[in-house]
Amino acid sequence: MATSSTLERSAAPAGDAPVAAPGAPRISRAGRIPLLALVFCLGLAFFISIDQPWLLLALTVLMALGADGIIRSHPGGDFRTPADTSPYLFVPVLFTISAGLFLEDVILGYWAVPAVAGAGVLMGAALYAEHVSVEPASPSFPLARFVLNVITYLTAFGFYAVVYGFDVDLAPAAISVGLVSMLLAIEIFREAEADPVRALVFAAVIGVIVGEARWVLYFIPLDGFLAGVFLLLAFYLTTGIISHYLTDHLDRAVIAEFTLVTAAGLAIVVGGRILG
Repeated sequence: MATSSTLERSAAPAGDAPVAAPGAPRISRAGRIPLLALVFCLGLAFFISIDQPWLLLALTVLMALGADGIIRSHPGGDFRTPADTSPYLFVPVLFTISAGLFLEDVILGYWAVPAVAGAGVLMGAALYAEHVSVEPASPSFPLARFVLNVITYLTAFGFYAVVYGFDVDLAPAAISVGLVSMLLAIEIFREAEADPVRALVFAAVIGVIVGEARWVLYFIPLDGFLAGVFLLLAFYLTTGIISHYLTDHLDRAVIAEFTLVTAAGLAIVVGGRILG
């Protein structure tokens, strides 16, 4: 005769962890987000302290595996292959690389502690938002999309500034900026475009545009941060307009809003260049 514990295990939904014995602590994969964010903080701190590229690579792989497990644990998801969850992993993976390189380049001394803590909070928010965004009908979905968009743009800025500040050769810099922009654009378009092929085509267009903008910057004397702002403006303007076009929300008011934001950003770049 089957025992009660055996019956409980057999009644557990497929893909979930077995039901724990009464009184035993149980942590769902989604509930492990703070733990994964803490691991991210520790790994990031080690990388900044030791400055070994393999540490950042190992941390990136770890975050990709952890984020994949969290996404697959969502009860409303139907993920069977690695390709099913890959669109949800671009932000956590690229944020790990961007934050590591950016903080290693600009943060010194005791400022590293609050900087790493802040990056950990952003990573935790990104992981939770990715988990929530699996189910568009969720009441928290709009907030999750807003958080993901903000972190996506922060990730883009960090990467743009680092690539420019590290004096990477022009061709590799343009290619890497274009590739990262394409992957991040997929996150922006994930809500707006249901057809993955169309979303990939539009994202590739964004990558080409931002990569060409990086090429143009070769002829404009800008430092890393101002160049990062310039590239971010190109990424923000193109992804924003296309996203609104895909959702049939592109009108004069939206165009005016993006025009004002772009003009303000260009004013910052020009003013910063003039002031030195």
